[in-house]
Amino acid sequence: MNHAKTEPRNEPDREQLRAHRQVLWDAWQRAKDHLPLDAMQIRIARVIEMHPEHHHFFDDMESFLDRDFHVDDGMNPYLHLSLHLALEEQVATKQPPEVGTALEHMMTHKGISRHDALHRVLEILAESVYYAQREGRDPDVLQYLTRVKELMQK
Repeated sequence: MNHAKTEPRNEPDREQLRAHRQVLWDAWQRAKDHLPLDAMQIRIARVIEMHPEHHHFFDDMESFLDRDFHVDDGMNPYLHLSLHLALEEQVATKQPPEVGTALEHMMTHKGISRHDALHRVLEILAESVYYAQREGRDPDVLQYLTRVKELMQK
């Protein structure tokens, strides 16, 4: 009998994943069809627009909604787009304010493009989410903010 402790995992169920992906799908399809978009759909479309390397995932809806990604596949495009959206929301609401400050600093003082600056913060956010899920806890906000602030010193 194997008594090895398994790591806790807080994974959404398949229907939650499909529902989230459907929101991405719908926003992108509306944007491509030049239909009216609400504020969230505009953010989603802008994030997807910035990532042409992921556009091919939007070719087939059923595949888009059901495809699984594994750690070995590299960055999950759904996760990547979702983290981008989370960062855009943090910037728009100025919560936490350190994210917007770090982005502005990287762009104005270091000459980094907004997209590249977002990716630097996104890496930190992705790690925070990854370790929190692995350990079955909420992300460590203080550690996240400490690491974001460090981006202004590098």
